[in-house]
Amino acid sequence: MSDSSVPHGLVAVGRIIGAHGVEGEIRVKATSDVPGRFDEGTRLFVSEDGIVPEKRTYRIDKSRTTGSKGNDVLIILFQGFRDRDQALRLSGLWLCVDQSDVPSAEEGEFFHYQLIGLKVRTVEGEDLGVVEEILVTGSNDVYVVTGGEKEVLVPALSKVVREIDIDSGFMVVDLPEGLR
Repeated sequence: MSDSSVPHGLVAVGRIIGAHGVEGEIRVKATSDVPGRFDEGTRLFVSEDGIVPEKRTYRIDKSRTTGSKGNDVLIILFQGFRDRDQALRLSGLWLCVDQSDVPSAEEGEFFHYQLIGLKVRTVEGEDLGVVEEILVTGSNDVYVVTGGEKEVLVPALSKVVREIDIDSGFMVVDLPEGLR
């Protein structure tokens, strides 16, 4: 554990889902597939909301996958952690990195944190709301759009999502019949 200066912007890379064992390890649901993101020595911020950091950072002492649930659930031990109570205090918090530590996306690709909060409108100009959440499914992501007349689930498919403009903060969609 250490104190750190406040980063410019945070990007959530995982959520602490609980303690593991009695020696201070935590279980983490990873939301990042950046190689080396959870390697020994990596410094991470913790945050209640994935946006505003707490005043401390944590360095990874050891990290491994669970094996039974795939590579998205990790077992992590932070430097200085020695018992279950330390791990339990972090349960439910987000693990984050400074936005400057996120690699650039490929042309035409976007990270989830870039899409959350985008205003969504149809090709006809109807405002649907904002991207509140992204559901990761087996075949394609689904954008949960709220704030309009009703919640809309938008499949992340090129034939549906026609335009994404991060700088202007909007997404244009062409919804198939039945998705409204």
